[in-house]
Amino acid sequence: MAGVFDKMRWRGFPIGVTSAFGTSELLLGEFGGGEPGMLITAGLHGDEGPWGGWAIRKMLERVEADDVHGFIRVVPMTNPLAMQVDKRNAPVDQLDMNRVFPGNARGSYSERAAHVLATEGLQGIDYVIDLHGGGSWCVNDFVFEMEGGRELSLAFPASFIVKREADADSLAGYAKSLGRTVAAVELGGRSQFEGAGADKIADGLLRALCKVGIVDERKAPPPIDPPLAVSGTDVLRPGSGGIFVPVLDASHIGTLVPKGTLLGRMLHPATFAVIEEFRAPFEQTALLLLRPFVAQLEAGAMTYVISQPV
Repeated sequence: MAGVFDKMRWRGFPIGVTSAFGTSELLLGEFGGGEPGMLITAGLHGDEGPWGGWAIRKMLERVEADDVHGFIRVVPMTNPLAMQVDKRNAPVDQLDMNRVFPGNARGSYSERAAHVLATEGLQGIDYVIDLHGGGSWCVNDFVFEMEGGRELSLAFPASFIVKREADADSLAGYAKSLGRTVAAVELGGRSQFEGAGADKIADGLLRALCKVGIVDERKAPPPIDPPLAVSGTDVLRPGSGGIFVPVLDASHIGTLVPKGTLLGRMLHPATFAVIEEFRAPFEQTALLLLRPFVAQLEAGAMTYVISQPV
């Protein structure tokens, strides 16, 4: 039997951009047919890097063609120009692609790419899993639970789960308005554990495909404990720019730390004197996102995403 990865059918959709950047193509991979169907996307934000796409490949390599009873569509690199420059948004229009759905066939680069996803990507699809997660500057360990999508979210081995409805102009929000079942996943990122993180995402994808009957349930990874429910998200940001030095490394992502725990420091960019400290504000502070490396940060940059148990 041939693996699904080797038998994917790829369709390219050119997206016109300025002459300085040439042309860009959005690639959609497909396998199987009939119902149900699932769309899996990664890299809507370019600085989320290749980890989601890597996890998609890992999952597809574990599935044999005869295991598939429905339809799988994947977009491992949803925002090619943004990923090339390792930025959240594409340099040609600086639009957040995940805030322009359903896009515009005659709009700017990000709007055109969103239009392809909203039309070709969602055509014939029942379920949508949008992989975000950490990137070149952070690691994450949580999933969003949206109305009707709890079982999809629970397929992923995340430490925390947050109840939240998607923005109407996001991919998940637009798909949900069309009656699709959706999940948004925030897992992985650059660290010494990035390979293990990609494996965790791949496990979640395969588990989700088995849950909805697209892949034979015998291929499902072992059951996992449900994530801890937390109450929304809070963001810690520096009051002024400088050099960020973490105290807690990537091994602490997905953990609870007591109130007052020192998370990291901001140093003056010239004298390297401590100008600010980040400390856990809650009795039990859940670490959903953290920066594991030294970095130059501007005032207001997202540095930690935290919460507390429900």
